[in-house]
Amino acid sequence: MDISQLKMKELAEVERLAGIPMSEWDSPTVKLSMAISFVTGRKTNPSLTWDQIENMSIEEMTKLAEGISDPKANIS
Repeated sequence: MDISQLKMKELAEVERLAGIPMSEWDSPTVKLSMAISFVTGRKTNPSLTWDQIENMSIEEMTKLAEGISDPKANIS
């Protein structure tokens, strides 16, 4: 998942949700992946819930993150 486009407040939210400081993100955890998916997913789907993320497969979370890098995903 590409986090380079996240704003500082979004990165701080990922840290809070995952309970892991950014300096320790070199060894991804399930909770970190969920937090990144949640924060990036809300960019195109503001109604996305943590519960929905918890019930997604890895494949679904990957597709969610891929939509963020696609500029068309941000067009309403």
